Amino acid sequence: MIFQIIAIGILGAVLAILLKKEHPSFAILITLIAGVIIAVMILPLLAEMVGFLRHLGEMADGLGEYAGLALRVIGVAYMAELGASVCNDANETAIAAKIDLAGRVIILVMAMPVVADIVRIVTGLL
Repeated sequence: MIFQIIAIGILGAVLAILLKKEHPSFAILITLIAGVIIAVMILPLLAEMVGFLRHLGEMADGLGEYAGLALRVIGVAYMAELGASVCNDANETAIAAKIDLAGRVIILVMAMPVVADIVRIVTGLL
């Protein structure tokens, strides 16, 4: 599967480079289409990963909440990276930087309850 993904990525990149001079809007469209095709190809793997993480969460007493949080954090990180990459491909680096920042802030906010639990545990030990 990785060879197919690499082939689609390289083909999309080459087509985008060839079209960039004459038709820049088509070059961006080709890049987006290649990205969507690759994303669709890995969707079954992502579903398998989600199922595995849920299973791990069910196996660990008291860790189910944290496993779910970890899954959401991973999802936010991947989606932010995907959005930033698409913007970078379109030479919109300022927007890509804002997407990266937004992803980091969202992850930090999502992690705040875990940090609060750790502080409660540590202060309870003192």
